[in-house]
Amino acid sequence: MLDEDESFSLTANVTSPGPQSVVLKGYLVSERADGTYVAPLLPQLFYGADGNQLGPSWRQNLPAAGSQVILSRSGGQPSLPREELYWRKVKPREEVTEAVSTVAKPTLLDQFDALPLLQKILIVAGSVTAIAGVGYLIAKRK
Repeated sequence: MLDEDESFSLTANVTSPGPQSVVLKGYLVSERADGTYVAPLLPQLFYGADGNQLGPSWRQNLPAAGSQVILSRSGGQPSLPREELYWRKVKPREEVTEAVSTVAKPTLLDQFDALPLLQKILIVAGSVTAIAGVGYLIAKRK
């Protein structure tokens, strides 16, 4: 995930020059007054190895072999008009603040309740066996 104005640089060791495709998967994130929005990364949001903005394809011609920057963004540039990106609202602003204020640390009982029934039975049976074993050893000592 990249913030809308975040810089990014991908360096690679190119073994042979020529046409190559490097596809990034992820999202551009925008924090707005009404919530958090994400849009999938598009090639037009990046500069290629030659320093020019990529077109509608991730494919580019890498001019030389060796270690080099093959994809980059600087301070949110290049940019696209917002209507050209596929923005989707993922969190309304009020839900984020309410969720942060109401999160409570789970107790041991909450964690036990979350276990499957078979695990609960095994834990209880093991505990009873351990207590009975300790009681037997104490009684035998006397």
